[in-house]
Amino acid sequence: MKKILISVVCLALFSSFSFAQESLSVYKKNRGQIDENTPVGSLLFTDYIKELPIPMDSVKKVTVVKEKVVVKDKKGRVKKDKKGNPKTKMQRKRVVTWEKVPPSEPPRFVPIQCKLGEVWVKRADLARFKQASLDLSGEYASSTGSVILKKSPTNPRYFSFIIQNGPFGGRAELEASNVELRESNGHARLTYTEDGCTVDIAIADRKVRVAQRGCSEYNVGNYKLEGEYNTYKGNRRVVETFNMPEQSFKYKKYLWCGSGFDSCEKVKDDNGTVTITWSKDGNGFIERAAGEDSHIYRPFEHVIPHKRDFYNGEKPLAIKTKRTDMAGEWMIWYFYPQAQRFKMVRAGMREDTAYMEIYE
Repeated sequence: MKKILISVVCLALFSSFSFAQESLSVYKKNRGQIDENTPVGSLLFTDYIKELPIPMDSVKKVTVVKEKVVVKDKKGRVKKDKKGNPKTKMQRKRVVTWEKVPPSEPPRFVPIQCKLGEVWVKRADLARFKQASLDLSGEYASSTGSVILKKSPTNPRYFSFIIQNGPFGGRAELEASNVELRESNGHARLTYTEDGCTVDIAIADRKVRVAQRGCSEYNVGNYKLEGEYNTYKGNRRVVETFNMPEQSFKYKKYLWCGSGFDSCEKVKDDNGTVTITWSKDGNGFIERAAGEDSHIYRPFEHVIPHKRDFYNGEKPLAIKTKRTDMAGEWMIWYFYPQAQRFKMVRAGMREDTAYMEIYE
C-alpha cells in the first residue's frame, strides 16, 4: 500500500458565486414622462411598499341638452307676447365634459409609495418582485456562517436547508431536505429531528434564527449550528471546483452490499487488488482500479455528511459523483483520511436499502 501522510488532509473547495440580488428599480415622473434609463433607486424585499391606485384615463364626452332661452330681437331687446310676458323657446346646446375611466390597456408603469416617496415602477417588474418576495429561498448570512434555504420544486411547503458556521475545515454544518414549513405566530418555521439532535429554524422579515437541542456531534470547537443569520443575500448559483491532494490506497478485500448494511459480504475483486485514488491528478476525480479494469467518477458537488456517516467519531469528506462510463450512475463517495477508509453509496436511496461498497 502506498504510504501517504494522513495526519492532515487539506481540502480547498472554492465556490464562485453568481447571484442577483432581488431588487425593484423605481422611477420619477418629470413633466409627465418617465426616463427608463435613469432610475432614482431600487427596493429590496425588506423595504416597505404600498401600491397606489392606478391613474384613470380622461375621456372627452359631448352631450346635447335642451334649455329654455328668451327670444330677443336684432337689437338685443327681449320680445314679449300679447300678455307682456317674455317670449321663450327651446334651444339645443352642446356640453363637453371629461370623464375618468379605467385605462383601456394595462399601464406599463404603476405608482407606489415607499421610502423614496411616491414613485413609479414597471408593472411587470412589480408582479415578478411580489411573487419572488413570497419565496423564502435564498442565503441568510451572519458574520461567521450562513443558512441556505431552497424551496422544493414539486411542493412549495417543503424546503431543503444547509447550515454552515465557521471557517472551512473547522465549521459546524448540517444539511437536510424535504422539511415541512409550518406557520407559528406569524413566523415560518422548519424543524429537523434525528436521534439526539433537533434543529429549529425560524424565518421572519428576511432574517433567520437557528436553535439546536443536542447535535453536539455537529459542533466544531466554539462553532455551533445555532445563531442569528440576519443578512439576506438572495438566491445564489454555486459552481464548485475541487482542489484536493491525490491519495491512493490498496485493498485486497472489500465489503459489497447489494441492499443496505444487512446485505454486506466481504469479497475479492476478480481482477485482483483494488486501488482507490481520491482526487486523481488533484482535481476531485475518483478512480477505482483493479487490474486493467478502471472506473472514473466525476465530482459534481460537495455533500455535508450526517453523523450516521461518521466512523469512530471521524467526519468524512463527501462528494456526489457520476460514473463517467455509465448513464445515470450517481454515487456519493465518503473518504475517512484517518481511518484510510472509503464508502461508496448509490445516491438517492435510503441507507437501509442502498447499494454500497466499503473499503477499509
